[in-house]
Amino acid sequence: MRNLRHLLQSMSCALCLMALALSCSIPGDSAWSDLHANGFVSVFPANFDGAARNIQVNDTTGAGLSFQGDLKVDANRETSFFYGARAGFAPFEIIVSEFGYNGTNTGLASGGVTFLGNTLPTGDTLRTNINLDTSITKLMLGIDLINTPMARFGVLGGVDFFQFDRFTASAAENKTILGTTVIQAGDTQNILINEEAPIPLLGIRGDVQLPMGVRLGAELTGISASFDNADITVTDLDINANYEPWTNVEMVVGYRMIDVSLNGTISGTALDTDINLDGPYLGVSLYW
Repeated sequence: MRNLRHLLQSMSCALCLMALALSCSIPGDSAWSDLHANGFVSVFPANFDGAARNIQVNDTTGAGLSFQGDLKVDANRETSFFYGARAGFAPFEIIVSEFGYNGTNTGLASGGVTFLGNTLPTGDTLRTNINLDTSITKLMLGIDLINTPMARFGVLGGVDFFQFDRFTASAAENKTILGTTVIQAGDTQNILINEEAPIPLLGIRGDVQLPMGVRLGAELTGISASFDNADITVTDLDINANYEPWTNVEMVVGYRMIDVSLNGTISGTALDTDINLDGPYLGVSLYW
């Protein structure tokens, strides 16, 4: 955690020095000019898919290995909300946003499966339901290098808070060994429960004002960092089009893609996982 704080401090100092040297801000009446604030909420039908390899979970009672194997996660779509706010005085801006996914994906456990301490015969697999309840809260400082009424371009620095409230695998079938049912459908194995990983981020963003009240925007953030005993890589892309039917009100149509790779150990659980969340979103934005 100390290394994370030092990295964030270094990022902030570098961004501030760059902005002071290069920024250009021209007064105007766009959504990012002068003293401004913006709030938005959107419906986000997110597609989720992923895979987790070389998982190893030890029993919290100290009884030994609880889970071992690979989890292939089938694609699934769940509708949730993507919302946030921006406020600042050009060329500086504070941005906070949050998105959550809560759904159940079918999947398959393989690779020498041990489930709730029961080791299956070599080559056997187990059909599962993967339950994932996670949220991503992003807190960023934006500094515009160019800020005019028609366009802006800037750099971003901050942190993503990944919250794994629940990452579990439930057996979707019974498993019998030597005539004894050792796993019953519905038995649930915890992978990660109530874990939070703060990940530092760097990025860029830009907006262009077009005729007829249309604005285009894009934001790309990401980084590779270490947390606990795991290496985490994050890429977050957000592209949006905004139409202003009334003064200070925008309709927003966008696309967001979040890729997360995690390799290592978090709170005693070892895994090598790839997670992808992506999809279009539709919402409304108010700005002042």
